[in-house]
Amino acid sequence: MDKGALYLAALAAGLAAGLIGRRQWRPLLAERWRGLVLLVPAVVVSVLPFVMWQRHPERIWSGDHSLVIGLIALRSAIWILFFALNMLPAAWFPGRKAPGLTLVQKLLLLPAAFGLAGEAAVLVANQATWPVPEALLTLGMSPAFSAGIKNQAYLFLRIADQTTPLAWLGQTWYTPWLSQIGLAALPTISPAEALTAAGAFLIGIGQFLAPSLKADTPNLKQDTSK
Repeated sequence: MDKGALYLAALAAGLAAGLIGRRQWRPLLAERWRGLVLLVPAVVVSVLPFVMWQRHPERIWSGDHSLVIGLIALRSAIWILFFALNMLPAAWFPGRKAPGLTLVQKLLLLPAAFGLAGEAAVLVANQATWPVPEALLTLGMSPAFSAGIKNQAYLFLRIADQTTPLAWLGQTWYTPWLSQIGLAALPTISPAEALTAAGAFLIGIGQFLAPSLKADTPNLKQDTSK
């Protein structure tokens, strides 16, 4: 949930790589994409838990965490719906002039979709908390951070044990450099988050893997009458 900056950086890196390789600006217009209006609620729902956590933490963490769990599920559902809409055949949209994404571009959507689904699955299964292996607490983490996790000072983290569902999708990889360069709040990352970040990069570079669309030019008729 705290990897928004990482996802944006990965997407920007993919777009930059494609731009350098193709040296064309038009793919940045995203003309082949459908349902771009879904990006608005997707972004809003993605940042809403953090806004509420900063301003009204008592609401988001009260009771059974149903509010934050619902926001997490809704976030992934909107993004996956957006990806699914763009994976449908162009024949299903006869009134649309743009041909839609190519097969390669559609395949490049899958890593991000699977990553988001994995994030939602582990968070919903663990009551909106990320499981953290206890072994990671001895791998260079600051004593204050390790003690905070053990004492449950971080409401969104918990020590994983044998009964933790989907523990392998938790914050299992120690990546202190992400927090050091400001791309994550935590010095750890989930395999699902890593897959989402890789998918964001592939989506960015995939923008430049399709033939460029030609600009529409009106048919000009010459008047030969005198």
